Amino acid sequence: MSMQTPKARTVSAEVPHRTSPATAKTARKLRTSGPDVDSVSSPNPASRTPKDRSPKDIGRRSPRSSAIEQKRPGRVSALEDQLAQLQEEVKAAKEQLSLSESLKRMTQQEANKVKKQLAVMSEKLEESEKQLLERSDPEEARLLELRKISQERDREWKSELEAVQKKQELDSAALASALNEIQNLKLQLDRVTDSEDTQARHAESAHAETESLRVQLKETLTLLEQLQNQLNKSKESEANVLEEASKAQLELEVANMTGNALRSEGLKAMEACKSLSVELEQSKAQVAALEELVSKLQSEQEKGIDVEADELKTEFSNLKNEVNQLQAALEDSERRCHEECIQSTLQIRSAYEIVESTKSESTQRETKWNSKLNAAKEDMEELKEKLMNKEAELQKNSDDNKGLNVHLEEIQATDGESELLDELKKSESILQI
Repeated sequence: MSMQTPKARTVSAEVPHRTSPATAKTARKLRTSGPDVDSVSSPNPASRTPKDRSPKDIGRRSPRSSAIEQKRPGRVSALEDQLAQLQEEVKAAKEQLSLSESLKRMTQQEANKVKKQLAVMSEKLEESEKQLLERSDPEEARLLELRKISQERDREWKSELEAVQKKQELDSAALASALNEIQNLKLQLDRVTDSEDTQARHAESAHAETESLRVQLKETLTLLEQLQNQLNKSKESEANVLEEASKAQLELEVANMTGNALRSEGLKAMEACKSLSVELEQSKAQVAALEELVSKLQSEQEKGIDVEADELKTEFSNLKNEVNQLQAALEDSERRCHEECIQSTLQIRSAYEIVESTKSESTQRETKWNSKLNAAKEDMEELKEKLMNKEAELQKNSDDNKGLNVHLEEIQATDGESELLDELKKSESILQI
């Protein structure tokens, strides 16, 4: 029975030698596997690949970001294919890793069994040594020979165990390096994804700023049109004010001319009244002279002097009629003169009143139109200033828009995707090795 157990030990120790190439291949493939192993084992939910994103996150992207992504459909599809291939390779590496772990556990179990068998064999050897010591010397020589054989087998078993342990250590080191490489590739892919997200956010913000600048530009153009309309209206109101002022000036000149004409007519009426008064005084003097003559004739008639009495009576009656006519004419002329004086006075007063009212109205109109003209000029100056400010703001917005377009072009020209392609090419070359 002691001869069969070493053979069983050699058979059990040969199992790791058979399975070690598979574990080496597993470590080699794990060294080139993709970033999804770490994404499964990593507890960090933020380090997700672009496929792990929910439809809501994809739906939240603005039309501008989708438009930017549509510019590179070939690259994205190629990256997705490579990523799917890497995921399949990672799954295969996981299976190989689980297989190597199962083989490792089996090897460990066999090593434990071998250790137990060694312990049992050592106990048996000790017992056999004791028995040999009790027996004769020839048996002692045989015992020494058996001891040498058992020691040689023990050394072989120990060397085999050390080789198995070294292979296990190498497999674990290869597995750790493969996991580190997977972690590095995962981090690089996350960085590329983050850079793409950052570029998409920058593009969205640039698009939003461009839209806001377009809205501001439309509002500015509308305001400029309104200011231009107000400026035209103010110019029209200024022209109307000047026209009304010229009309008021003409009315004032006409009123002054009317007043002067009424003054001249009043002076003429006064002169006519004076001439009529002089004529009236002359008529009164003639009447007085005729009355004296009549009284003389009457006194002469009373004294009995009847010379030419009939002629005198006739002359007297004629003179009396003439005096009556003169008195009637005088009264008529006085009445007409008085009426003309009253009318001329009234006309002069009304003319003065018209002139004064016209002057006051023209003054009021002039002040009113001057105030309107000044207000229109101030409005024009204010509108011109606003127009200049809006033009400056429009120029600034145009410059900002140009800067944003340049920044957007720079963002679109970044080489984040080229870095990802380089990393994927490196991983493919490692996998091919």
